[in-house]
Amino acid sequence: MKNLIITSLIAGLGIASATAEENADGKAAYMTCSACHSADGKGLPIGDKKMAPSLAGSKIVTGDPAVLALVVLKGIKKEGTDYIGAMAPLEGVYADDKKLADVLTYVRQSFGNSAEAVTPEDAAKFRAQWKDEKEPVTRAKLGELEKK
Repeated sequence: MKNLIITSLIAGLGIASATAEENADGKAAYMTCSACHSADGKGLPIGDKKMAPSLAGSKIVTGDPAVLALVVLKGIKKEGTDYIGAMAPLEGVYADDKKLADVLTYVRQSFGNSAEAVTPEDAAKFRAQWKDEKEPVTRAKLGELEKK
């Protein structure tokens, strides 16, 4: 009951939720991601490889949220053999700014991560920032963006 009251007060003040467990919408939105990153965010194991990398402690996840939005919206180009899958562009899945903000916040605050929440207003800015990107991003470009 105490957590419900605190959550209600926080929501009433317009402050983002402090824990991933309280982000039920983000957890639901993450179901798409879990197909490759797994429910625990550590990457779905396929034999001796993984379908996708771990989200726990990921610099892309915990760094600049605009870069994470780029990855989610446009995907990552398949390069090399580190992972079996390629990151699919999920712009259509997360077409709503609230849903995009929810999933970005969930990933940034789950799996041991403790990065700041993303608001729907942030998500709208990120969507506008990357609107001209037509192809999945390369790992090289991600490396460049992480250094900025």
